Amino acid sequence: MADAVGERTGRESTLLSADDEAGSSTAPDRLVTARLRWTGLFGAGVLGLSALSPSFIPRTWWMTAFNLALCLTLGYGVGVLIAWLLRLFARRTGLVVQMRAGAVRHVRLGFGLLVLALLVDGVRRSILLQDDIARRIGATPFPVSDHLLGIAAGVAGFGLLVLLFRALRGLFRFVRRASQRFLPGLLSAVISLALVVWLVVFVSNDVFFAQFVEYASRKAAQVNAETPPGRVPPTESIRSGGPGSPETWDTLGRQGQAVVADGPRRARIEQVTREKAMDPIRVYAGKRGDRTLEQTADAVVAELERTKAFDRSVLVVMMPAGEGWIPEWHPSAVEYLTRGNSAIASMQYTYLPSALAYITDQDTAEKAARVLFDKVEAAVDRRPPGARPKLYIAGESLGAYGGQAVFADKSDLLRRVDGAMWTGTPRTSGLWRELTAQRRAGSPEVAPVIDGGRHIRFITERQNAVNDFYGRPLGQWRTPRIAFAQNPTDPIVWWSPDLLWREPDWLRERASTRVTSSMRWIPWVTFSQIASDMPRSVRVPGGEGHRYQEDLVPLWAGVLGQDPMADYGPIQRAMRADDRIF
Repeated sequence: MADAVGERTGRESTLLSADDEAGSSTAPDRLVTARLRWTGLFGAGVLGLSALSPSFIPRTWWMTAFNLALCLTLGYGVGVLIAWLLRLFARRTGLVVQMRAGAVRHVRLGFGLLVLALLVDGVRRSILLQDDIARRIGATPFPVSDHLLGIAAGVAGFGLLVLLFRALRGLFRFVRRASQRFLPGLLSAVISLALVVWLVVFVSNDVFFAQFVEYASRKAAQVNAETPPGRVPPTESIRSGGPGSPETWDTLGRQGQAVVADGPRRARIEQVTREKAMDPIRVYAGKRGDRTLEQTADAVVAELERTKAFDRSVLVVMMPAGEGWIPEWHPSAVEYLTRGNSAIASMQYTYLPSALAYITDQDTAEKAARVLFDKVEAAVDRRPPGARPKLYIAGESLGAYGGQAVFADKSDLLRRVDGAMWTGTPRTSGLWRELTAQRRAGSPEVAPVIDGGRHIRFITERQNAVNDFYGRPLGQWRTPRIAFAQNPTDPIVWWSPDLLWREPDWLRERASTRVTSSMRWIPWVTFSQIASDMPRSVRVPGGEGHRYQEDLVPLWAGVLGQDPMADYGPIQRAMRADDRIF
């Protein structure tokens, strides 16, 4: 309101006039020397303070900088917009609020000191809460210097973003003045804005992002051609890349080589379980430029036939995440629990890391899963009913996302598999969302109960395999057994675009004590915080974030029809002893 007063009385015109931020000039030096509006700074302070609130994972300096820079910029823009709307309202209504110039300065100073005090206190509280989060998940807290570095970098990032937006505004004004020579005022403004927006989108997507994706793709292809440290071709003919396999070692890709080279053999399984065992089968087909997804899936089925995998008791179609990666805890758990009477089938569909593949090409993950599972399922169905292996599907992260896309709905899933084990499912999965929406009233979103847990169980702790989140027995787990393992602190599971405008059930319900009670939903802030948690979510202790490890053994036991609450310590310790398990 004071801006309107200033325009009418002249007593505060030097404090917040319409041209305070960049003036009427678009000269380059004004980009830096123009004053920041106090209303924008107030908004930046409020939203910046919110950016320091906690989320799932202890923040590194760059996570703090990322959140703070974005929130300061957005808060500044909101503050400036509100001030503009108030000036517009005052002009249209003739509203005048008189205040002495000295009083206005004191009010602004008071607001500034209040925001500064809140920010200082917010930094103090943020450091304490970050230490508390680290202790909750068993991680080592970051030093205070990291927090302060992140804040300084965030403020610097805010400054750069302000300069960028000022430059864009200057470009808009330049285009508008040029177009006003031959276009009416309103049309000139609309066309100028459209041109600037188009330029930003074009440069962002078709220049910077496209170049980044192209570079990342080239780099990923180079990495894929490298052999992972310590791996050598298998000597068993029942593994792809081994003797007699048409899927040669050098065609499997880096992650495929790790899959067929790693894992327990018969002697190790017998040593750990003290029972007679078999050598487990692992087949894998790498991504090659000379064949389609369908042909790659056909190669997997051919490998299953060659190795006589359909004669095993358990056959698992295991969809990898980006790069063709499969977390070793999945296949090894199956092989120990079945005493090697199993076969693992998988194929690579992208060279890109999971995060980039998820952003740029979710369709390929879905299509690859459908193609592979359909072909394996058809091969199983061709065998006599009494001579078929039990068919399972599994995957983590992008692998879980793709694998769940195979099935039209819950009924289709239960009809076509003997079991499923999915870990860290992205919240955008259609099947995950469908099932979660059908949960029993009173069951929290972090561990929904579906049909009383008859077939499908969502698991945040091992005991959720037999009890609901509140400890009440779920009763008999009937075949087919489907498990969704999801840590309450896994940002891959709990991030979604609608965090921008809606508080999610999992945060409102506050069911898990593993998530700090100080976490609050704030429009935009929570969205960006959880997004920045994602890269670090695999760098936390097992059982937290996006790391699913020891508990996969009892959970796989439950899915395979065994007792999920039995003692699997020897198997877990043996798997942990393998230094190749991440």
